[in-house]
Amino acid sequence: MKKALILFTVMSTLLVGCSQEKSYSIWIESSQGPEIIDTVKERLINAEIDFIIDDNGSVLINDKDFEKAVLCCT
Repeated sequence: MKKALILFTVMSTLLVGCSQEKSYSIWIESSQGPEIIDTVKERLINAEIDFIIDDNGSVLINDKDFEKAVLCCT
C-alpha cells in the first residue's frame, strides 16, 4: 500500500510538471531593426535564456526567464 501511494505521488508530480506549457512574451519587436534583433539573440544565447522568433521576426522570451533577460540584455 505504501509503495502504491509513493508511486502515485511520483507519477502525479511528473505529469503535472510535464504538462505545463511555456508562456512567451514579446521581448523585442521586429520593428526595432535587424541589428538590434541579432544583438539580442546573441545575448540571450550566451545567457542560456529560452526564446523564440515569431512569424513577424520579433523575439519572444519565456515568461519565467523575464527577470534574467532584463539583467542580461539591458
